[in-house]
Amino acid sequence: LTYVFVSFTVLAFRSTQDSCPDDWIGFRNKCYYFSEEEGDWNSSRHNCVTQRADLTVIDTEKEMEFLIRHKCSSDHWIGLEMTENQTGRWVNGTIFNKLFPLRGNEKCAYLDDVGAATARCYTERKWICRRKMH
Repeated sequence: LTYVFVSFTVLAFRSTQDSCPDDWIGFRNKCYYFSEEEGDWNSSRHNCVTQRADLTVIDTEKEMEFLIRHKCSSDHWIGLEMTENQTGRWVNGTIFNKLFPLRGNEKCAYLDDVGAATARCYTERKWICRRKMH
């Protein structure tokens, strides 16, 4: 009986640990926050950082599908900045590998209903934060 109780306690502890904060959505060991507010790209990133996160990086096509499905109809900033020679760099330092098409010729990237595009960074939009699941 004691052994069963200990096993149950460990499982309960593990499932509590592997979760996301309230108002965040879990997907593939990461937590995502879809803001209701709007801000420019820099203030959006700052809002993520204050929550121990950053603007989302998109690593896979499945992640892109998840984000588009959950963001509703609004445009949302993501953690991709374009350089002057149109090479993109994610907020985690990795180079944009052109996993998906990116429309536009501006500096800061966002998701809309059909994929990703760029806009001037001072434009007000909602944002998506991402952090590791704890």
